[in-house]
Amino acid sequence: MRARRALLNERMMEADAFFREFGALDGEAYAEGAIGRKHKELMGLGISVAARCDECVLCHIDGCRREGASREEIVEAIKIGVIAGGSITFPNARFAFAALEEHEGS
Repeated sequence: MRARRALLNERMMEADAFFREFGALDGEAYAEGAIGRKHKELMGLGISVAARCDECVLCHIDGCRREGASREEIVEAIKIGVIAGGSITFPNARFAFAALEEHEGS
């Protein structure tokens, strides 16, 4: 999923400036600022679970680990997403736990 996401992002950015500009905006939003990158990634993870976006969950699990988030912090972010989204988000929470365990194993 990671490799496919990167390839398709590149194709989209080559196809139209909109995608390049949106990607830059996303990068700017997650940059270090008044709120640190780790906390932004944790927020992104919770939002991704609530929004039921598995690809987003994977991206933010990677970001959380890259920014030094602990397993406990990641689990709490997943819990916030489930609380915000309700029981329909349980499949995405399971996906997030599987991604976290895969990341811990690598």
